[in-house]
Amino acid sequence: MKSKIKVMHFVSGFRNGGVEQVLLNYTGLVNKNYDIDEVIVYQHKADPKKLKLSQELGNRMYEIPFKKEHPLKNIVATYKLIKKEKPDIVHAHMNLVNFFPLLIAKILGVRGRISHSHIAHDNINPKLVPIFKKLNIISSTNLMACGQSAGNYMYGRKIFTILYNAIDQSKYRYNPKYRKEIRQIYDLSNNTVVLGSIGRNVEQKNQKFLIDIFSDYLKVNNNSVLMLIGDGPLSSDLDNYIKQKGCSNKIIRVKSTLSTEKYYSAFDIFLLPSLYEGLPVVSIEAQANGLVNLLTDSIDKTVDYTGKVRFLSIKDGTRVWVKNIANSLHENQRKEFNEDNNYNIKMHYKDLYSYYVQILRK
Repeated sequence: MKSKIKVMHFVSGFRNGGVEQVLLNYTGLVNKNYDIDEVIVYQHKADPKKLKLSQELGNRMYEIPFKKEHPLKNIVATYKLIKKEKPDIVHAHMNLVNFFPLLIAKILGVRGRISHSHIAHDNINPKLVPIFKKLNIISSTNLMACGQSAGNYMYGRKIFTILYNAIDQSKYRYNPKYRKEIRQIYDLSNNTVVLGSIGRNVEQKNQKFLIDIFSDYLKVNNNSVLMLIGDGPLSSDLDNYIKQKGCSNKIIRVKSTLSTEKYYSAFDIFLLPSLYEGLPVVSIEAQANGLVNLLTDSIDKTVDYTGKVRFLSIKDGTRVWVKNIANSLHENQRKEFNEDNNYNIKMHYKDLYSYYVQILRK
């Protein structure tokens, strides 16, 4: 095996999603500590701040045409890039369409081809799902997932490796200075209850239901606000819905920030009533801050590493969520937790590099 490994990652986009954050968390430390060349290939226009940060961490970045709009151009660009770069490993993070770059990599003789599942629920036409899953397996040499549920969903009974969505937990520790700073920016007193949620404005995140929850909680506690951090294609739709609910003066919209760690310290409770998730990075970050998390009960239960996660049904309506908000406020004590856990990037970035090495030794 040659001394310097070249890994080419393929992602659907490079904005402010969980997959992108996981990539930055791992590549930042792997690049710093090992002799490795990492390339990230993305579609759509990247978030400029995220793109700059990735490059500063040592990643080389390429944009290719969006496969949904330009499938042939996407295939040609992928073929040319892989042929030009000659990676040792192609690591695909595109879920059900991982086979797009992986089949091309297989044709071009790339030794290591990793299909990485970040979801545990269909997000395309259900008729295509079993076909795409088989293509992912056929085109790969190695199967990977962010958790047990995501792996079982994508690969069934096949053997797969779990790479947890680890973070720099020290970065997300509760900081009273951050709490004061953020609350002063938005003119919030320390005794105002701040409910927080972070995620792209897409249907998956179920943010209209979150607004419904908050609207009902306001009837219980008027001294509260909801802070929604994130942007996306449904942003205008959400703004209109907030107006319809009469909550405009109680919901704070933060559409873009790289410093989410500061906002967690300003929150009192973190909510994520998504329709589906793989294993949400934002919950892992929120727990590192010591927050109680109220999550949809379909989310992989292994996301809970602090004992402060409550899994609730969205089928039961808003009442159970409102009740849990009220009951959880007394738990809002930022207690220390054992750092020897699956989500500590400082302990687990080495696992990914070792995994790459093992692939190339076969």
